[in-house]
Formats: sequence, structure tokens, C-alpha cells
Amino acid sequence: MPENIKKNTPITIGETTVRPGERAAINLPIADLYTGGSVSMPVKVICGRRAGPVLFVSAAIHGDELNGVEIIRRLLKRKLLNGL
Repeated sequence: MPENIKKNTPITIGETTVRPGERAAINLPIADLYTGGSVSMPVKVICGRRAGPVLFVSAAIHGDELNGVEIIRRLLKRKLLNGL
């Protein structure tokens, strides 16, 4: 990497740290149910090699709005994100 490009720093979510140039799939614990089961939220993290803006994309918050899930799936497949 050229000297004039600032390197990124790791991202920590929950107990998982994602280093620059890495991807991770995290199940972030949300709550324990009265039945003894637990609820978690799937989180996909891409940590770019270079420092820069951070983007948060969210979908299916209300459970029945599924178009956003497909949009995120397509974003994660983009070649632009594969080179980070």
C-alpha cells in the first residue's frame, strides 16, 4: 500500500474484532426469551484496508420489509467491496 494512503483500524462489534481487509459474519446476541431461548441479530462486517467513510446498511427491521435484505445481499457481492 502506498505511503500516502492511511491504513484502516479494526472494527469491534460485540466480542468480535474484524481487522482491515477481513470480513466476518457475527450473530450479535439481543435478548433472552422467557422460554429459555435467545434472539440474535446477524451482522455482516467488511473492514476495508484503507481508512475512510463508514457505511451502515440495515434491513428487515419490521420483519415484513424484505426488499432491503436482497439489496444488502447484492451489495455484499459487489466487486468494489471484494477488493477492500
